[in-house]
Amino acid sequence: MKKLLLALLAVAFVSYFCFFQPPSVKATDEVKTFTGQIGSFTKLMGKPPKWIYGKFTVAADSGENMIFYVLKATAVTDASGKDMTEGGKKLGALFLQKGERIEVDYSTIDNDRNEAISIRCLD
Repeated sequence: MKKLLLALLAVAFVSYFCFFQPPSVKATDEVKTFTGQIGSFTKLMGKPPKWIYGKFTVAADSGENMIFYVLKATAVTDASGKDMTEGGKKLGALFLQKGERIEVDYSTIDNDRNEAISIRCLD
């Protein structure tokens, strides 16, 4: 009986993470766009519920630098519009290279953290 109870608890715990949807941008959050060249990319390991996987530094032509956090839910497309995440199966941001020009749609969380909603390659 104990084994059955433990198995049910384990299944419930695992299914929570399998079916949990990270919160999306709220209607009150302003979505902004930033265009520039990738300066650096740092891989990170996130925690639920957002699962942050990376941090980009992007430099605009004007010299302004911004940092963007890439989530598992971030949509990444190449210049032709092809989905680089293959429907959410892969982390498309990992295929981007330093020096590529990109357009980032993002929202600012807690007044200091820019979370990328979508990234589009321009080259």
